Amino acid sequence: MKGDEEMAEKAAKRRYLSTMDLLTMAAVAVVGAVFCSYVWPALMNVATPVFAFLGPVGWIAVSGVYVIWPVIVGLLICKPGAVTLYAIVQGFVEMLFGNPFGAMAMLYSGTEGLGVDIGMGIFRWKAKLPAVLIGGGLGTLIVDEIYIFLFGMQSTYAVIVGGITAFISGAVLGGLVGWLVAQALYKTGVVSKIGLKGYEEIE
Repeated sequence: MKGDEEMAEKAAKRRYLSTMDLLTMAAVAVVGAVFCSYVWPALMNVATPVFAFLGPVGWIAVSGVYVIWPVIVGLLICKPGAVTLYAIVQGFVEMLFGNPFGAMAMLYSGTEGLGVDIGMGIFRWKAKLPAVLIGGGLGTLIVDEIYIFLFGMQSTYAVIVGGITAFISGAVLGGLVGWLVAQALYKTGVVSKIGLKGYEEIE
C-alpha cells in the first residue's frame, strides 16, 4: 500500500502541471482578461492627465497593473515556464473578448509572463517578494519597450524614461500588488484548501 502511494506521488511530481494548476490558470486568465480588456483602458485615460509631467510616456506609469495576474499565478504555481504559458492563455482569452490588438495580445501578454518567469527563475521559482518585484518590473519593461518601438515613440527620452517608469510600475503595481493579493488568498485559507504547493515555501 505504501509502495503504491509512493509511486503515485512520484507520478504526480513528473507531471509538469497538475489539473489544479491548469484550473487555476484558466480561472485567473478569465479574470485577468476581463480586467485588462475593460479596466486597463480606463486606467490609461486617468493616467494620461495625472502623469502629464512624464510627457508622452505618462500612460506607462500605470502599465504595471497588467502583470498583477501573471504575478499571482507565478506565486500560486511556482513552476518554470508556468507564468509564460499562463500569460499566452490570458492573451488568447483577451482576444476572444475583443482586444483591439487581436492575436498580438497573446504575444504582448506572453512577453510579460516571460519577464515574471525570469524574475522568479532567479530565485528558483520560490514564492518570494523580491522575485515578483523583479519579475513584474522586467515583464512591464519588456512589453512597454515593444510598444514604444512599434508605435514610433522611440526617442531617447521615451526609451530611457519610459523604461525606468515601466520597471518601477511593474515592480510596484504588478509585483507588490500581486504579492499582497496572493498573501490575502493564503491568509483566508483559499490557497491551502485547493492544495496549491507554491505557498508551502512562501517567505
